[in-house]
Amino acid sequence: MAHKTLTISEDAYEALAELKKEGESFTDLIKRITVPLRKKKLSEFIGVLKDDEKFEKATIEARQSGADLTGLKDVKLRACLTPII
Repeated sequence: MAHKTLTISEDAYEALAELKKEGESFTDLIKRITVPLRKKKLSEFIGVLKDDEKFEKATIEARQSGADLTGLKDVKLRACLTPII
């Protein structure tokens, strides 16, 4: 496996070191904390909707009302989704 050398400030190093679990390498730490930042594949969201018909109805209503769907701000649409954790 290829290796890269990174130069970081002392503050950044200390912040990372505080997050590091016992026995965890800095490589493993960086991978762990960047998981939420990586793009997810569409296939990872299969089964996220609790009620497809309810979602479809809420989507149609929101579109007809001109609601802003950016970030699923519409409460009816958010209610149709299960928590993603």
